[in-house]
Amino acid sequence: MDVGFEVRQASRRGVARGRSPIIAACALAAAATSASAADLSVSDAWTPPSEIGADGGLYMTIKNDAAEPDALLRVNCPFANFSERRTVDVGEGGLADRAVSNIPIPAHSMLTLTAKSYHVALLQTRDKLTSGESLTCRVAFRRAGPLDVQVTVSPSAPKR
Repeated sequence: MDVGFEVRQASRRGVARGRSPIIAACALAAAATSASAADLSVSDAWTPPSEIGADGGLYMTIKNDAAEPDALLRVNCPFANFSERRTVDVGEGGLADRAVSNIPIPAHSMLTLTAKSYHVALLQTRDKLTSGESLTCRVAFRRAGPLDVQVTVSPSAPKR
């Protein structure tokens, strides 16, 4: 089943009935807690609550069981106007975010995106993000391709 197609269809139905397209799309994907493509999986994706127009972070755990490295190339979240892959550098003045073209995922490894390491910046949110909401983003990898990932709005990382 093409979940992306189903989410787009649910989103369109929600708009036709006067509902928020994000809520309609998320209702369909609410049962999913992780996404995977062959040897690569994404879990524990979350973003903090925010007001409309605010910038925030998108954090997740990416596990690559493949013998080849992969890389996170793009992130599309319908509740943000832009996204940017970033890393954190330690300089003379302290920590500073720096945009990167991709986030490398080594072979046979697990990478957790955090505010103090690699992460995705979500810029200019279109909706108010309220704690407890569940939203869907599409993340695209060099080898694994695109995945739809459930993102939880939470003030802190999910507890395992």
